[in-house]
Amino acid sequence: MKRLITVLVIAVFAGLLTLPQPARADIQFGIKAGGNMAKPRGIDAQDPMATLKNKVGFNGGVFLALNFGRVVTIQWEALYTMKGATYVALDDSYTDKLYADYIEVPLLLKLKLPLPVIQPFVFAGPTVGFKLQEKLESNGEQVPLTENLLKNNDYGAIFGAGLNLGRNFMVDVRYSLGMQKVISTVQGSVQPDFENGVWSASLGIAF
Repeated sequence: MKRLITVLVIAVFAGLLTLPQPARADIQFGIKAGGNMAKPRGIDAQDPMATLKNKVGFNGGVFLALNFGRVVTIQWEALYTMKGATYVALDDSYTDKLYADYIEVPLLLKLKLPLPVIQPFVFAGPTVGFKLQEKLESNGEQVPLTENLLKNNDYGAIFGAGLNLGRNFMVDVRYSLGMQKVISTVQGSVQPDFENGVWSASLGIAF
């Protein structure tokens, strides 16, 4: 998994190195916001006594885009993103919700189809996350935590696609693939297999 992140980082910078020397970056700054559907991955994310469902949340933040010609963009983002999990008992006797809020910092290589008005694009790149807070609820009541359930950082990869609507507006859909086992405690000598996974959709405005 770490090898995949390394490959993605190399791909981002290889894209820069393959640009023609005279190319100059057109820089755009912007804001973006949207919604998340979080559903953790891994063997230990499953519960035989409950159904794992999507946990809906918010994402939003800022981005800096360096446009090299009409096709290649390198985009850095700093996003507030809500992750976590929702478990509903098979007999409906309880609903547990794990809230996990992060600042996520992706570095994305974006490739655009250079059409006049609406430009489809795809993108991918590595991301790191820094936990801001966590909270556990059972049937709507907060459960006191004596220690952290989740580690303070996360890392992974992002893949997605979207549309540029003119020069100043964009929409995208992405999947954030967590590659860090984020449970903070070790069971015996085994790290629980529980990674973040989030589908997101957002609208951005560039200036």
